[in-house]
Amino acid sequence: MDNQALLHALDTMPIGLVWVRAQRVNWLSRRLRERVAADVLAYATLCEQRADLAALTYSGTLPLLGKIGLADEWYFPVVQSNGEDRLIVFATSEIARAALPELAQAQQSCRDFEEIYRNSFDGIFVADGDGMTLLVNEGCERNYGLKAAELIGRHVSEFEKRGWIRPVIAGKVAQTRQRVTATQQTHEGKTIMVTGIPLFDAAGKVRKVIINSRDTTELVQLQEDLARAQENLRRNDREIEALRVQMLAIDGLVLQSAAMQRIAELAIRVAKVDTTVLITGESGVGKEVVTRLIHNESPRAKGPFIKINCGALPRDLLETELFGYEAGAFTGAQRQGKHGLMELADQGTLFLDEIGELPLELQVKLLQVLQDRTLVRVGGTRSIAINVRIVAATNRDLQEMVAQRSFRSDLYYRLNVVPIHVPPLAERREDILPMAQHFVHEINRQYGLDRRLSERALGRLHDHGWPGNVRELKNVIERLIVTSPDVLIGTEQLDVVLPPDAVDSTHPNAFRQRRDEFERRLIEQAWREHGSTRGAAKALGISQSSVVRKLRLPG
Repeated sequence: MDNQALLHALDTMPIGLVWVRAQRVNWLSRRLRERVAADVLAYATLCEQRADLAALTYSGTLPLLGKIGLADEWYFPVVQSNGEDRLIVFATSEIARAALPELAQAQQSCRDFEEIYRNSFDGIFVADGDGMTLLVNEGCERNYGLKAAELIGRHVSEFEKRGWIRPVIAGKVAQTRQRVTATQQTHEGKTIMVTGIPLFDAAGKVRKVIINSRDTTELVQLQEDLARAQENLRRNDREIEALRVQMLAIDGLVLQSAAMQRIAELAIRVAKVDTTVLITGESGVGKEVVTRLIHNESPRAKGPFIKINCGALPRDLLETELFGYEAGAFTGAQRQGKHGLMELADQGTLFLDEIGELPLELQVKLLQVLQDRTLVRVGGTRSIAINVRIVAATNRDLQEMVAQRSFRSDLYYRLNVVPIHVPPLAERREDILPMAQHFVHEINRQYGLDRRLSERALGRLHDHGWPGNVRELKNVIERLIVTSPDVLIGTEQLDVVLPPDAVDSTHPNAFRQRRDEFERRLIEQAWREHGSTRGAAKALGISQSSVVRKLRLPG
């Protein structure tokens, strides 16, 4: 093919072609002749002078080199060199995309990046390796209260000198060549959290510094507000808990003393989990009431509450009551067998009172239930899964029983996960009068009566030793109410039902205790005979204040 035929063939191609020799245009294709005949040489010379284009040699693909505007149309130029000849190809964007599919992807990625950069809520700041500001997005403008035009083109050191931002970290990032995080203060009083990272060129030099910034002023305020709200919630929870503790008196648990308030608070906390509880204390102190509190405050409150006194049943009967038995297990057994109390307490609470009286062979079976949550009925072989919470109580010293080998140590430690000790009534005298008034109200309502205790009677109740604890107090109150013919119950009726405290003659204070008891009874007798504290004081030859103090009456 001769040169004319070749040029004619090139004219039919949908691309612009320019043949340049020695800075002169020898030929250009029809597409360019029709559009920009006068400017071709200028554009060809421009392309020749661009280092990135002039240094190219044609490799069979169109390299991505940017675009050039030519007669209202965008072209992607490529240069092919052969000695002093240059062939410059002006490919349209459609052809370039067809030749390089990745070009379209790159363009879309570029647009996406610009959108992300511009709309990022966080501030994005870009400086070159020398600290000159290149790019600032809207988030950055918002964080620092400055326009991009005020920042772009300035060296980062100026920001600190002008008092706009302190400290500036771009220089430290470039110097250390590492990620740097800091908290900045702005001229508007904002607190900004920033992180700067370096970008490196092929030679390992820092070419860019990218700084991400976020306004934490609002976050700090939110954290402070959250801390205050959480403290308010905790205070409200404490107040609600205190009110709930006070309301527990309706269940017979009076919490006037600090000791009982601590016990109730612990019981309520423990109630939320299924851990085993061991309640200790003298007989009659209210161990069952604490157990019912744990049950009522637990997720098992709607389940059954089963109580069994381990010391009130014969050994053989106790086993069948606890674990049940299969049909035909023994003579006289029901034909269909029987569920034990542990099965009946499924999904609820089993209260084992007087656990110290449990025989050793039954202690082994109870330990298995605690460990495996399964039981085997008497006369059976099948394991039955149960979901029951066990609370045990005793008035005995289980540790001493363990030492004497009358109580299994492994069972003791399984039961004693959370120990709760209920002190005797004599050690929490603040509870005596509120509890007495509670029992008066409860028993009056039960029997349809309207009795009340005199101040002197209440004083006697307060001073009594109560060896039988709460149980004795309740029994005394009930006896007073149902036997008294009068609405107001005084010490005369109380003396009948409440025996004087026994005094240990070997106790160091035995003489003082007997003397005080004698004086109190003598003053009470004088007060009844003369009808007033003044008359009693005159008859006994003592001051009225002494009579009032001994009788514990209001002065």
